Amino acid sequence: MFKVTAAGKPVDDTRFLVDPHWWLFCFLIVTLSFLLLALEPLPRLFIGDSESYLFTAVSGWIPPDRSFLYGYLIRWSSLWTGSLTSLLILQAFLGAITAILVALICRWIFGLASGLSYFFGVLCLLDPLELVWHRYVMTETVSLFVYAFVLLFSFSYLKQKRLWQLAVVQILSVVLISFRMSYLLVVQMSTLLLPLIAFLPEIRTAFWQHSSIFLKTSGLRSVGLQLAFSILLMFALHQGYRKLNGRLAGREPGLLHNSGFSILTTWGPVLKPTDSPDGRLSELIAKGNEFRLNDLSSRDSQLYSPGGLVDRWRKIESNTAVSNQVAKQTALNAVLRRPQDIVTLGAKTFLHYWNFKHIRRQAKIELGKVGNNWPKKENWNIAARFHLQPPSARENKTSTLSQRHFLGSRPYYYVVLLSPFVCVALIFFMHEGFVFLLFLHSCVLLGTVTILSKEVSVRYLQPMSLLTILIFAALLKTMIDRRGRHRLPSTYSGSNALDVRAARWKDVKPTIDGLQAPTSSSANTEKLNAE
Repeated sequence: MFKVTAAGKPVDDTRFLVDPHWWLFCFLIVTLSFLLLALEPLPRLFIGDSESYLFTAVSGWIPPDRSFLYGYLIRWSSLWTGSLTSLLILQAFLGAITAILVALICRWIFGLASGLSYFFGVLCLLDPLELVWHRYVMTETVSLFVYAFVLLFSFSYLKQKRLWQLAVVQILSVVLISFRMSYLLVVQMSTLLLPLIAFLPEIRTAFWQHSSIFLKTSGLRSVGLQLAFSILLMFALHQGYRKLNGRLAGREPGLLHNSGFSILTTWGPVLKPTDSPDGRLSELIAKGNEFRLNDLSSRDSQLYSPGGLVDRWRKIESNTAVSNQVAKQTALNAVLRRPQDIVTLGAKTFLHYWNFKHIRRQAKIELGKVGNNWPKKENWNIAARFHLQPPSARENKTSTLSQRHFLGSRPYYYVVLLSPFVCVALIFFMHEGFVFLLFLHSCVLLGTVTILSKEVSVRYLQPMSLLTILIFAALLKTMIDRRGRHRLPSTYSGSNALDVRAARWKDVKPTIDGLQAPTSSSANTEKLNAE
């Protein structure tokens, strides 16, 4: 595959694969994951997401507001067994593979030592924002597994800049959104910026006035080729997904058929009557005070509840395709005309995460500990197909080990929430492509959970939690490298210490502007004295 530097020495990929400690680590991670499953072998539900996926598994129905592939995964893994245990086994295995991929990234991409890489892999498996979802009929575990592969091949592309790696990233990305559409913005931004990050040295060379015309043209040609390839491939794959989703749903092509309703209610508090191209919706928005349209906390009910904005609008315009398109255009008009209002709304959502009482209650709701969390009576046949039984009153009052781990890790929620800001600081100390990519993904996901979300949700932080582990792994690598560069053996002093530093400087090859490091002893000594 590829080679990186670990602990200051080149690591051969073949030697790494035959390392018995690596395979022992993989075995222990998988074993630990299945031991945890043995402690909690029962499937958990979060209605209505789980109910939607189960209904897709049984009937083939395509949800208009969710990705459909997870429902088919349940069909392929559990419908023939009549039990969701097989799904939990699969998710436990995929969760272990995700942790192994994290260790792989830390070892091969970041260049961390083996022991530290294994440590971060174990942290990933035991991450409270990830572990609990291994037991739920929810798409979190499977989508995170795919996302980890997207990150691995993205980092690999940054090192080698191969077109086939870029193609794999795009193929995995369309699989990712087919499991969870909330990754869409990350996929789109990476399509544009991943090639630019990879070719950042060439771009700088092209705009450096002392560069030759050959270097400028060759660098820009390479960037343009790979950027065009990335955009065209994404467009082709997404168009294919749109057509497939429309064909399965028996409707027009589309990523989601109710996305307009969702984004309309997400930005509902800042809508104005003039935003809508349809006078009927304009009139409805003007009467928003009658149904709390301006209330930040009512956005979810505006989408799903009777008497909400979407319910009222669909009664006015009964054609779903038309009403959804008008809703989408209204929301887009709002963001184009008043982007500052959308950003302010996202900032308010971010600040709402710091309402500790609300966050604790929201976490319990997502675990099914508050309210009715079981299929409705008319849909009981769905649960019966998988031999599910409603939880007892005692089970509703008690929490499993992973649920207690999830609820008891509230301080960690805020570490994850603030991780993009940590990544900003990391950029100043580590000028590596993977740091810029981590920063891009963490910022886009933060925008997704604030600007593009109708409510605060601990569950929405799960992808950011994976990035948080990688960010702190990269931070640790930076600290180790800086400490290694500044620490001198105690046996050296005076001119000997200067010679040691000069020898170390000789091995450094600056990458900025393509300059070659000086190799003469006098040049090295002059640089060190200048420092």
